[in-house]
Amino acid sequence: MRARLFVLISVSLAVFGTANSALGRGIVSAGACSSGTLASTATYRFALDIGPQEDMYLASEVKARHLKTGEIMLGGEMAMIGTPPAGTRVYHLEVHICNKAGAVLTKLKPTIRVDQAMLPAATMVGIGSPMSDYHYGNDIALKPAAKITVKVTVKGQLAIFHTTVPKR
Repeated sequence: MRARLFVLISVSLAVFGTANSALGRGIVSAGACSSGTLASTATYRFALDIGPQEDMYLASEVKARHLKTGEIMLGGEMAMIGTPPAGTRVYHLEVHICNKAGAVLTKLKPTIRVDQAMLPAATMVGIGSPMSDYHYGNDIALKPAAKITVKVTVKGQLAIFHTTVPKR
């Protein structure tokens, strides 16, 4: 319990900490861009993951409710999905963005398109996860086993993923 609270406090301090911290400069050391569906541009490495729907919380909710699973919302807006359209399920789509050395970049404002739809690019980290889990994305309704194209644009650089939605 104390270890998770320490991680939560550490995450909060890192996010809102001093400008001379690594996060303040927008870089967190990690290997987050080495697994999942990968793409690269001249400056960036990207890793796309589509998994089960995730509950998303503010840092204050995580602390007050002693939550152990889900995502801490660090910025942006959570997608509000009521009942998903027939034949679809709600998935959590996340994109890790790294520099060429593999360090996670935290101060970006990517745009994410799934097929022709814009996905609000919230910033988040998994509860209890290190800052190397910092990612951009949101929950989205998708048809299981569908072939989709995900386009992520950062500072004019476009990464394109052609992938298949998990069946789960």
